[in-house]
Amino acid sequence: MSFRKRVKQFVSMKIVRFVLVIAVMLGVLQCIHLWEGRGQGFRLHKIQSTPPFDERWEIAYTDADLELARKALAQPYHYLAHGFQVYAFCSEDNQYIIKFFRHQRLRLPDFVMSIPSIPLFDEWRKSRILALSRRQDYLFRSCKTSWDLARHETILLMVHLNTTEGIFPTIQLHDLLGNTYSIELDKYQFLLQKKAVLIKPTITQHMKKGDVREAEKCIDRIFALFLDCAKKGIADTDGALIRKDNLGFFEDRAIYIDGGKLMKRNGPITKKGFVKDIKRLGPLVKWLKEQHPQLIHHFEKAQEKAIKAIEELVAANVAQPENKEGLALSGETVQAS
Repeated sequence: MSFRKRVKQFVSMKIVRFVLVIAVMLGVLQCIHLWEGRGQGFRLHKIQSTPPFDERWEIAYTDADLELARKALAQPYHYLAHGFQVYAFCSEDNQYIIKFFRHQRLRLPDFVMSIPSIPLFDEWRKSRILALSRRQDYLFRSCKTSWDLARHETILLMVHLNTTEGIFPTIQLHDLLGNTYSIELDKYQFLLQKKAVLIKPTITQHMKKGDVREAEKCIDRIFALFLDCAKKGIADTDGALIRKDNLGFFEDRAIYIDGGKLMKRNGPITKKGFVKDIKRLGPLVKWLKEQHPQLIHHFEKAQEKAIKAIEELVAANVAQPENKEGLALSGETVQAS
C-alpha cells in the first residue's frame, strides 16, 4: 500500500472516530435532556433561591388578605403546567393556582459560577449575571405592579417576593412523577391566584351550546379589561398574550392569567396607544375567523365601541387636564413602580 493511501486511510479512520464520538456525546446529551424533562422538568432546586432582603419587593397586605391566602393554602397542590417564568400548581379543590418562579432561569448554573477566573470568560459571566439580575427585577416589578394596581384584573390573592418567617404555612406539592414535597412557603417566592378559565375553550363551549349571546359577552369582557387597565394607567407588554393563553375569564369578567409583564405607565392616554394595544388581539381574530366566523362582526363592533370610549376619555382629559394623571397606554413611556 502506498504512503498516500495509508495517509488517506488514517485520516478516514480519524474522521469516522470523531463522528462517532460526537454522535455518542449528542446521544448522551439527548438522554440527559429526556431524563430532566420527565415531569415537565420540575425539580425542587429550580424554585429555590436565597435572595437578600430588598425593600422594593415588600408587599402591603391586610389581615383579611393574609387570612384569605392562608385559607386557600390549607390544602395540597398538584402540578399543573409551566411557562417561561413559573411553575404552576393547582389546589386540590381546583379553585386556586400557586406559581413558583423558575429561578434556574434567573441565575447562572453552579458549574459556570465555579469556573476559575479567566479574563474573557469573566467579562461574559459578569454581563450574564447583570442581564439575569435585570430580568428578575423586571419580573418582580411586574408582580408588584399587579398586586398594587391590578389585583382585580389578575385575581391575585398574595404576592411573596421577600423571604419571611412564621407568616405562611407549609404546604404539600405533588409533581407529575408522584413525588411529594413539603414546602415552607416563607422561604419561597410565589404568587397565589384564583383559578380562571381559558378564553378560547370558553367561547367554544358557549358556541357549541348555541349560546351566541354569551360568546359575544366574552368578547365584550376582553375589551372591558383593556379599557379598565387603560384608565388605571396599566400596560401589558406581553406580545404573545393570545398565543400563550395569558388571558382568561373569572366569574363575569376577563382577567390576566399572567401578570408578569404588567407595568405602570406615565403620560396621557391616547387613541393611537390604545389601538396599538388591542392589535395584540390579532391571533384571537384569526382564530375566530377560522372557528367561529359568526362572531367577527360582533368583535369589530366591540372594538369600535372601545376605541370610541377612549376617544371620549381623551377628550375629557383635554377639557380637564387635572384628571390626566395616571392614565396611559401602550406606546407611552414605561415607568418603574
